[in-house]
Amino acid sequence: MADEKAEENLKKIKLPKTYTMSNGYKPAPLDLAHVKLTPAQLTLVDRLAENSHNVWARDRVQQGWSYSTVQDIKEKRNPRLVPYHLLDEGTKSRNRESLGQAVRTLLGYGYNIEPPDQDTPSEAAPGPAGVRPRLFRAERALAVRAGRWYFEFEAVTGGAMRVGWARPHLRPDVGLGADELAFVFDGHRAQRWHVGSEPFGRAWQGGDVVGCMIDLAEAHISFTLNGELLISDAGSEVAFKGFDVGEGFVPVCSLGPGQEGLLNLGQDVSSLRFFTICGLQEGYEPFGVNRKRPLPLWCSHSRPRFVPLAPDHPQLE
Repeated sequence: MADEKAEENLKKIKLPKTYTMSNGYKPAPLDLAHVKLTPAQLTLVDRLAENSHNVWARDRVQQGWSYSTVQDIKEKRNPRLVPYHLLDEGTKSRNRESLGQAVRTLLGYGYNIEPPDQDTPSEAAPGPAGVRPRLFRAERALAVRAGRWYFEFEAVTGGAMRVGWARPHLRPDVGLGADELAFVFDGHRAQRWHVGSEPFGRAWQGGDVVGCMIDLAEAHISFTLNGELLISDAGSEVAFKGFDVGEGFVPVCSLGPGQEGLLNLGQDVSSLRFFTICGLQEGYEPFGVNRKRPLPLWCSHSRPRFVPLAPDHPQLE
């Protein structure tokens, strides 16, 4: 306890700007006075603190420690070997303070920390008041199975949206790219999505235009941002490759709550803003070329779900 109090007192001492140790070292940590955590980030700190406690407890158990109401170092007994929610507030506060400092440091260095859009691969994450991202796709009958195809998507608001290519039987109740049926780009987080996510390309801003290209002969998909090819961390201009053509692909996009995007399938070729720069020269065709009628789009919408409940269901009143 004395050591902990001494350490806390040291934290309160402010070093003068001219302070330098005898060996020439001048501690200069990042100034985090301006960094404030949002409610979502504070929730993240709590989760990190709980996970840190679980890691510590697992390591102690592997070393032969067990629980006791009184600490006994010789016998390897510790009263903190309990679930996180049963810890005393002092211990939890110290855990949160340490990990909160780490999160604030990341923010201070310019990293963006936000809660994920989709928590699990089996279900699209709900937005405010349970609103799910809206999914839009071209009609199944329009699926392409050969050739090279191109369409554009303008991120009007620049927020949480995804765009790319998907199988015609895409499920509307699964986050776009969370399963094997879609190959999409998330410009809000600079990620590519197919059975999960990986860093890819760079983030978009409101008004940016994404070009979506699929080569069904070579089996690869690429994306452009304002006419420039996006590349992976490995330096590849191909976002996805090696897939089976199967029943073909259709353009697809999803928009989070409050987001707005413009899907241009290229019926009017002159309306495509970057096609001549990065699509035409490589032999791609607009997805909607030579189609006289308006191309129908299907979209998902929330519907109430009814499931049978037992009379003694614990949540039934």
